Amino acid sequence: RRRNRRICGNSSSSGSSKSTTKVDNDLNPPAASSASSLFVDIVEGSSSSPSHSPSSSSRTSNNTLGENDNEGEEKEGKGSTNSPFIHHPQFDAVVCGGTLGIFAASAILARDPSLRVAVIERSALRGRDQDWNIARSELERIVQYGIVDRDTMEESIKIEFNPMRVGFETPKKGGFSTDVNDVLNVGVSPKQLVERARESFVKRGGVVLENVSIQGISVYDDAAVVTCGHESKDAAAAVDNSNTPFLLKSRLIIDAMGGGSPIAKQARGGAKPDGICLVVGSCARSKLFNEINRKGGDLIYSFNPVEEVPTLATKEKFMARDGSISTELPRNVQNKSSEIQMFWEAFPASSGANDRTTYMFAYMDASATRPSLQRMFQEYFRLLPKYQGLGGESSSGSTTSMEELVAKEDITFTRLLFAAFPSYSASPIQYPESWSRIVAVGDASGVQSPLSFGGFGALLRNLPRTVDGVVEALQYDILDGKSLRGLQPYLPNLASTWMMQRSMSAPSLEDADDAPNNMIPKVFGSPLLSDGSPGPEIISELLANTFEGMLSLDDGKGDRLLPFLQDVVRPGGLLGALSKVVVNKPELVPRIIRHVGPAPIVDWIQHVIFMLLYAAGDTILSTNTGKNVVKLR
Repeated sequence: RRRNRRICGNSSSSGSSKSTTKVDNDLNPPAASSASSLFVDIVEGSSSSPSHSPSSSSRTSNNTLGENDNEGEEKEGKGSTNSPFIHHPQFDAVVCGGTLGIFAASAILARDPSLRVAVIERSALRGRDQDWNIARSELERIVQYGIVDRDTMEESIKIEFNPMRVGFETPKKGGFSTDVNDVLNVGVSPKQLVERARESFVKRGGVVLENVSIQGISVYDDAAVVTCGHESKDAAAAVDNSNTPFLLKSRLIIDAMGGGSPIAKQARGGAKPDGICLVVGSCARSKLFNEINRKGGDLIYSFNPVEEVPTLATKEKFMARDGSISTELPRNVQNKSSEIQMFWEAFPASSGANDRTTYMFAYMDASATRPSLQRMFQEYFRLLPKYQGLGGESSSGSTTSMEELVAKEDITFTRLLFAAFPSYSASPIQYPESWSRIVAVGDASGVQSPLSFGGFGALLRNLPRTVDGVVEALQYDILDGKSLRGLQPYLPNLASTWMMQRSMSAPSLEDADDAPNNMIPKVFGSPLLSDGSPGPEIISELLANTFEGMLSLDDGKGDRLLPFLQDVVRPGGLLGALSKVVVNKPELVPRIIRHVGPAPIVDWIQHVIFMLLYAAGDTILSTNTGKNVVKLR
């Protein structure tokens, strides 16, 4: 008998999913009554069991998979999507999501060319035209893991510059500012890099399926089956010249669908994000940028205190259910306001000496009172001239407006960018132990720091653990859920960054009203403002003093600061910097507690203790590496 178990009862239809209806007949699918409610179904039994009659299921298809469908085919035609191999494949791994997944897939095949690996991409597999910014030391991973060769890596680098500024303006002493080198200072062409990684992947026998959506995944005792749909007629023709959904059977599913992955959403039970980073930006062209670009870029910079910003933009536009656009306020939307601290990031662009990419971002919770992306853009255009010094200032201190700059053709926008990056304190993501044969990489895994947004850099930083672990799991057939959870371990340094993210975000006005004043130590006097708040400059002052303390630990060399800026949080630099703040600026301590709250600080202390224990264990194991060698036979 076959039983179907439903895990985490929240369905998802976003990401690569168009529908959760799975289509098969001989693959022992879940019962028809529950077929459409989950993106991931955990099914007890064999994927090739004949116990389920096609006539008793609402899922029917001519594309079925059996245990021996690929015998005799070996690897012939693996590199082409037009190959008959695509009809009834049995893969070792199927990577869902291709833009970043192609790098993981190529690295896996480079590690073990005998594996059969496929990549599924909902649209055409290609990178964007705008630069990806990364450090050269991180980019080296694509060579170390055989994704591309060194010549290809060098060809993909379109611009390289130094320094990068880190600064926070405060009312007292001008704040903090320093220049660092070799952090996000390399601009690579995503379009070229993705194409070369794909070529390397296909050359080793990998299969790329473009314009193919993922409708659902059924995990059996012996395999995982992906139900795929065609996003275009061309994709359908590449498989079987029909629009019938088809199936891919694999030993392992690798989720590379990013932060919006439907697999991740189901695993989290539909939980609301603990934090969000709203980002808006542009790539713009102006002669005024020419001189600025010669000075390098900005890694993180702030020049304004916390500001109260309305939820909605002036004349905010809404999309109705019928697809029409209107400025009429929907009944379930309220235009309130909240306080946010805005940060900036800027890079010279490879498209020209007068081109510059600029982002404005803010950390916040997921409250409905937070500003919309349209409102963020309105603030971005208001503040961009002042941030980049465009047009100068008048005698009254006002800066030339963006409207005036555009009217005079002093600036031209070539691309506008926006995103909302959700983040969770429970990261990396941990699937239920019953979820065998599924593992996540990149942003879908939650391994990115809530301060760095994730993306290409976060994927490469974690490549050694994920790729080596996946290859070992496939080689030794260790694909149960409990074992695969080891690829997503508790990381105390990552967990500790949550207090930093909290400290860089202003609480909503409702939260600020409920903050516990009685938790503030009185030993430091009364450093709060008259209204009991920590003041609008608290975030800038905290960051300025923390970074200044970290820089002073090595007499300004930046050896402690640089790893922190590259998402490598080490206990020595972190604790050393904070101790400097406590000693040199004791009046900040009660304001920080009032701003962050006691509960996040207690939680952070626990993670720091574990970080110290992990660091001590790493030191001990590294010292005894030569004495303790385990050989697997």
